[in-house]
Amino acid sequence: MDWGAAAYRARQHIGARKRTFPERECLALIDFFAEQQAVTAAEMQRHGSADFVATVLGHVTTAVHGKGHVPRVNGWYRRDEAGTGYVIDPGFAIAWRAARACDGPLTRP
Repeated sequence: MDWGAAAYRARQHIGARKRTFPERECLALIDFFAEQQAVTAAEMQRHGSADFVATVLGHVTTAVHGKGHVPRVNGWYRRDEAGTGYVIDPGFAIAWRAARACDGPLTRP
């Protein structure tokens, strides 16, 4: 998987059009996830509701893998073994952080 291209597609997808949730909040969630690399559902929900988290993860999944469920093997993220948290693929996390380091908002606030 070309994680650099995947991170680029995810960033473009989040900023492509008006979303239910503000772009800034969506990016903050993925930034947090990429930085922490493994988080609980409760930690993710500090950024917003369970619906918000699911929506943002779904947008990134669509951009990276296409429509459908998150792949358990070779996906950009997976659920942890207990099913209570999330683990991001290290390659995607690195690519996301690198892309975001020189990124500006694609849309206006």
